[in-house]
Amino acid sequence: MVDFLARPTFDTILLGSLYTMMALGLTLTYKVTKIPNFAHAEYVTIGAYATVAMVNRLGFTGVGGILAIAVSFLASAGVALGVDELVFKPLFRRGASPLHMLVASIGAGLMLRYLVFIGADLADLLSVKANLSAQTVWVLGNGSVSSLHLTIVPTVAGIVIVLHLLFVGTRVGKGMRAMASNFDLARVSGINTTFIRRLTWLLAGGLAGVAGGFWAIHNPITPELGWRSLLWIFAASILAGLTSFYGTIAGGYIVAAAENFGIFFLNRAFDVDVAYKPLVVLAIIVAVFLIRPTGFAGLTVRDVLSGLRSIPSRVLERARKLRASRG
Repeated sequence: MVDFLARPTFDTILLGSLYTMMALGLTLTYKVTKIPNFAHAEYVTIGAYATVAMVNRLGFTGVGGILAIAVSFLASAGVALGVDELVFKPLFRRGASPLHMLVASIGAGLMLRYLVFIGADLADLLSVKANLSAQTVWVLGNGSVSSLHLTIVPTVAGIVIVLHLLFVGTRVGKGMRAMASNFDLARVSGINTTFIRRLTWLLAGGLAGVAGGFWAIHNPITPELGWRSLLWIFAASILAGLTSFYGTIAGGYIVAAAENFGIFFLNRAFDVDVAYKPLVVLAIIVAVFLIRPTGFAGLTVRDVLSGLRSIPSRVLERARKLRASRG
C-alpha cells in the first residue's frame, strides 16, 4: 500500500506547491482590488516561456536557472502591471462593476494568449520544456522525490512568509489592508493607492511568472498552459475565500490531493480514466459554493473541531429521519 500511495503523495506535494504559487497572486489581487482576474492564467504562461527562453536559447543552466526564474518574475510582473494600466484602471475610473472587470479580464487574457501563440509559433516553441532536469533524490515504491520538490516547497513557504510580513508589519501592507476594506476611505485618508495598486499587480504577476517558470522545468509547456491551469488556480483561491494567503496554501494542496488521490482510488476501484481529473476539481468548487461560499476565510481551529464533533450526531439524525420516512 505504501508503494502504491507514494506516487500520488509526492505528486500532491509538487503539484500542490505549483497550484499554491499560481493562486497566491490571484488571491492577492482580488483581496486588494476586488477583480476576479481571468487573465492571471496568462501570466503563468508568460513566466514559463520566459524561463524557456533564458534556459534554452541563452543557456542559463545550473545557478543561472535561478536567474531565469527571476526573469520570469519580472516578465510576468511587467505584463500584469501593463494590463492593469491599460485595461482595469481605465474601467475602474469609469465606475465599472466587478462583472465588467471579469469580462474585461477574459478579453485581456484572450489577447495575451494569442499573442503568446503568435510568438511561440514564430520561434518554433509551441510545445517545449526548459532544458533543466530535476534530479531524483529519493525513491519510494513507484514514487520519487526530486530536486524540484526540494526547491519549490521552501520557495512557497518563503513567499507566504514574505507576504504575511508585508501585510502585517509594513506601512504598505497596512495600506493594502485599508484598500481591501474600503478603497475610497483609504484614498481620502492619504494612502498612496496608486503605488499600492501597482505594487499589488507587480507581486501578483511575478508570483504567477515564478510558478510558470517552475512548471516549465517540471513539464513541457504550450501557449495554453495557463488557460488549462485556470480551473485549478481558481479552485485553490476559492477554497481560501479569495482573500486568505494561508487558506490559499491549504486550498492548493487540498486540490492537488483531491485530484491525485481521488482519481487514484477511482481508477483502482472503478477503472475510471485519469483524464477525468478536472471533474474532481469542479466538484470541489461546487461543494465550496454550496456548503461554505467564504471557504477557509474566517474559519478557526475551534470551528473545524466543532464541525468534526457534530458529524456523528448529524449522521444519526439523518438515519432517524430516514427510518421514520420508511416506517
